[in-house]
Amino acid sequence: MDRSKRKFTACLIWLCWLVYACSYIGKLNYAANINQVMAFYQVDHAQAGLVSTLFFFAYGIGQFVNGAFCKKYNLKYVVFCSLAVSATINLAVGLSTNFALIQILWLVNGFSMSILWPSMVRVLSETVDGQEMPKVSVIMGTTVAVGTLFVYAVSALFVKWDFKLSFYLPALIMFALAFVWLLSVSKLVSGAKAECQELQTQNEAVDEKQDKKYDKLTLLFTVVILAFYGVATNLIKDGLTTWVPSILKEQYHLDGSISIVLTLALPIVGIFANAFAIKLHKKIPDYVFLCAVMFIISGAIIGGVIAGISLNQFIITLIGFTAVCFLATACNSVITSIFPLLMKGKVNSGMIAGVLNGFCYLGSTVSAYGLGAVADNFGWTSVFWVLLAVCALVFAVALVYSIVKKLKKQDK
Repeated sequence: MDRSKRKFTACLIWLCWLVYACSYIGKLNYAANINQVMAFYQVDHAQAGLVSTLFFFAYGIGQFVNGAFCKKYNLKYVVFCSLAVSATINLAVGLSTNFALIQILWLVNGFSMSILWPSMVRVLSETVDGQEMPKVSVIMGTTVAVGTLFVYAVSALFVKWDFKLSFYLPALIMFALAFVWLLSVSKLVSGAKAECQELQTQNEAVDEKQDKKYDKLTLLFTVVILAFYGVATNLIKDGLTTWVPSILKEQYHLDGSISIVLTLALPIVGIFANAFAIKLHKKIPDYVFLCAVMFIISGAIIGGVIAGISLNQFIITLIGFTAVCFLATACNSVITSIFPLLMKGKVNSGMIAGVLNGFCYLGSTVSAYGLGAVADNFGWTSVFWVLLAVCALVFAVALVYSIVKKLKKQDK
């Protein structure tokens, strides 16, 4: 195979990586600046969290819709429109002084951004051969952490000047990236398909053999459990991403910019979460058990944070929630990236990625408004207990799954 042609696949993978990583700076910038939003617009936790809830709701619904129909999309133009619309909305939010308008704009932004993940998974599953999927999954799994890290770093920098700069910069970046995608994606896809055609043919038999162990009933049962896990995973992951700056500021009286900077620990460790999940998957091949193990460890850590609250040491809370966010990010990667990509021979990867990501964002929807409302009415300690209860519920579901799987083996 001509060495120069291999560049098409590499460039396409990194273009998809760039698109999805940059999408995070246009959808997490509101959450990163939620303290500044509350102060500027004179709203409480629940009101401020409602904006994120509306985003997550629209994003989650969009995942189901786009997951179902992305197979029919002309991705060249659909992805361009998604990025351009989000860029326009970010610019409008930065210019607006009307909080009610921001709620509507961020709702639209959620649906617009929901196009991207199933689209990226579809592009990669159609152009990259199966043996490369673990590597692709590791690469794409870093997008969330890198995008989150960037937006929180920029927000911490801009908070001393004008937090609305955190909306203007994403608008500029996404407008530019939209045109990069429009002008380059067709050539990259054509080149990557030509490059991988021979390898895909060779690997089809191998992938089919590996997937035979998943009969239709087992596959459906696995998807249902992973969908539930997705709700729990993002409730914890996005709940921490949204509210840790407020927890550090209000519970421990830290400065707003310092609380944002310290929160950077969450996405920094998250960069390595997907690689960790891939390695752990080799030891625990069952996707359901793999996620359950990470939830059990997370529950133990959250219990330790609750026990250490009386010490009034923010570093204990920060380290604990950084570890939990790492595990939740790894679990999210298993559900939305590793499972859809590695099962490409058995399922429509774009569709299943969209559906599972949709369930993940149901959890995100609850986390923004729900945890904010719990904090307003009962304090942050009660929020920690809610997160612990979520981990306990996942453990209970894993026990039921274990029993059902054991009974199924006995029937055979």
